[in-house]
Amino acid sequence: MATIDNLKDKANDAAQTAAKAAKYVALVSKKRLAILNEQEKIRRNYTKLGKVYYKDYVTDEEPDDAEYQPLCESISDSFRRINALREEIAAAKEEYSGEKTEENAQPEDDEEEEFDIIPLEAPETAEPEE
Repeated sequence: MATIDNLKDKANDAAQTAAKAAKYVALVSKKRLAILNEQEKIRRNYTKLGKVYYKDYVTDEEPDDAEYQPLCESISDSFRRINALREEIAAAKEEYSGEKTEENAQPEDDEEEEFDIIPLEAPETAEPEE
């Protein structure tokens, strides 16, 4: 009878471990998909920014901050969201694997790079020489 209870406990533990792993994988997959969506937004906004810049270049117009600023802010917001999502993935990884020890530490993924957001500042205008 003790053997049956022991097997039942092991099966229960295995089921809980599998459920925990499935929940972790689903969470990480959802966050990585959100990161991919943000990267796509960045790509589209870079393209729009390039088109606006080129239009100003071709027509010899002065750059209009009203056109550039929303695109630049959107790009910066996307980078912030990406960094926050990566932090959430790292926290989930730590929670799932428990505290890492030197013996079972795994190398980190180097494919994902973090971005620092540099605030948009107005360019300094040079005084015309007389």
